[in-house]
Amino acid sequence: MSKYSDEERRFRYEVRNEAEQSVKDLNIDRATFHEAPKNEWERVIKRFYYTFIDYEKQPKIHLHYLWLHFRENLIYTGHIQNGVHAANWVEFVGKIDELIPQDNRPSEYYYINDCGWVYEGKLPEIIRVLGDCSGMVEDFYILPKRPRFDWVVCYCGDGDGMGIYLRG
Repeated sequence: MSKYSDEERRFRYEVRNEAEQSVKDLNIDRATFHEAPKNEWERVIKRFYYTFIDYEKQPKIHLHYLWLHFRENLIYTGHIQNGVHAANWVEFVGKIDELIPQDNRPSEYYYINDCGWVYEGKLPEIIRVLGDCSGMVEDFYILPKRPRFDWVVCYCGDGDGMGIYLRG
């Protein structure tokens, strides 16, 4: 039996289809933005979760409202508020680049959304796809794709803002 209801499954695939349509509409090269291999999703999500989330208090892995459950020893900095919901969405997601430490920039990143889709690619393409999507995703996370997750950008739809959490 699936862990998702039919309605949840439909919504999850609408989110994925929207991202995939944006890739096509924006003529994004799949070498620069694509779904991570499905056999890696669980590993990437678990690594993210166990690196940044207080899993002793929140043992069940999920991707919603994680800003409420980040570890206390993380350094939170660089908060950006959108202001009016989705009014300046393209400009707002473009500011993701401002949050990422200049001295800690990999060539590729993971983009994880609260529906459980895991993508990988270059930051400009991630930003372009996010800017083109209507905002069906409530929360998303962007991490460096490298052996160590040093930071995570977290967007919270309810808070209409995003920030970066750094490992101390």
